[in-house]
Amino acid sequence: MGAKVSVIMPSLNVADYIEEAVQSVINQTLKDIEIICIDAGSNDGTWEILTRLAAADGRIILRHSDRKSYGYQVNLGIAMASGEYIAVVETDDYVDSKMYEGLYQEAIVHDCDYVKSDYFAYWTQADRKRVFVRKNIFFNQELYGIVMEPKLHWETATGDWYLWSGIYKKEFLIRENIRLSETPGAAFQDIGFLCQTNIKAKRVLYLKEHYYRYCMDRDGASSNSGKGLQYSYQEFSCLCNSIRDTMDRESAQVFYCRMAKSFMCCYGEIESRGLRIEDNEKKDYYQWFQTQLKTAKEQGIINAQVIRPEIWDKVEKLLISEEYYIEKVQEREKYMQGIIGQAGEYPVIIFGCGYYGYQAYGWLKRHGYSIMAFMDNNQELWGTKIDEYFIESPQQIPNMPVHVKYLIANEQHSGEIKQQLLELGVEKENICIYV
Repeated sequence: MGAKVSVIMPSLNVADYIEEAVQSVINQTLKDIEIICIDAGSNDGTWEILTRLAAADGRIILRHSDRKSYGYQVNLGIAMASGEYIAVVETDDYVDSKMYEGLYQEAIVHDCDYVKSDYFAYWTQADRKRVFVRKNIFFNQELYGIVMEPKLHWETATGDWYLWSGIYKKEFLIRENIRLSETPGAAFQDIGFLCQTNIKAKRVLYLKEHYYRYCMDRDGASSNSGKGLQYSYQEFSCLCNSIRDTMDRESAQVFYCRMAKSFMCCYGEIESRGLRIEDNEKKDYYQWFQTQLKTAKEQGIINAQVIRPEIWDKVEKLLISEEYYIEKVQEREKYMQGIIGQAGEYPVIIFGCGYYGYQAYGWLKRHGYSIMAFMDNNQELWGTKIDEYFIESPQQIPNMPVHVKYLIANEQHSGEIKQQLLELGVEKENICIYV
């Protein structure tokens, strides 16, 4: 009889991370698992660490991959797996010890094609301490804890963005012939897998627990490569050729919502590095996305009703032209500078330590601003640090310099936080909303 969950762990030169990743799976409270480690030719000691761990735990299965391809490695694991459900752990990440017991119990009770949960993203500071950021799949809390058909809820298309936050019924994957793209490297090859599971699943469940720990700052990760637009083009153009013509209206909405978010995020990665679409190859990718998404917009498949405002606003600008988008970004930056001043003019407090706080922090650092502190309403964070900056309680505002500027980095509650600051005595002209 097979395991309850088969955990696939593809690796290539992750010696600094692999032991923590595998140990986090070994130490699961759900013991009836198999751990399939597929290495693509590491030469940094990764394979030797895997060999040592496998000698101590018979649940670990080792396999060499003859291709350096994340998608190919995961597909090998799916073919080898004996478990009822399949999971993937990227080998620079790690998981909470209760992850697979929690997901599997819900999957069995509700007979789900897949079950997923929220997660923590983290980065490592200079002092080696980790900063964790809660990442929620949905803003709409009503979507958690209910069995749903995902393609009927547009929020799944732009919120459920990662392969590794859940478990997938193997019988479902085999029946629907769902696999990852096998392009060389480890570059966005789960796009097709996620799109197809989102479209074809009938019974899925999302949980509020934060089980997975996602590393944001590893050198060499495809998400930090600067080539996201190219990788996204490769995956979506392949999907267009294989599934687009067979999609119903709901499936098409899922498909193009995902494409729109990917386009926005990948261009945002280029823009955040101060780059432009200059060479012809990138221009071709940009124009391909423009054509596809303009058509979907004209057909009413995607619009402001089915994509969150902060995504749709940027996509609409990108569909006009890169020049128009950059012009609006520069206008936004001028507006922010009109409140928080030029770099070095005033100290800035970032209100919000979540994902957008992390983004705002990066933006301020890149532009040379003087950061005084972080601030958050989460009492558990007070007194801790992000890099060298303390996280303060809002109750400390009366003790802050009068001329300090507050940059609100919270999408869902920015209006409430602004009102909170005003009630605590901060002048309106000292408050800027980042998102």
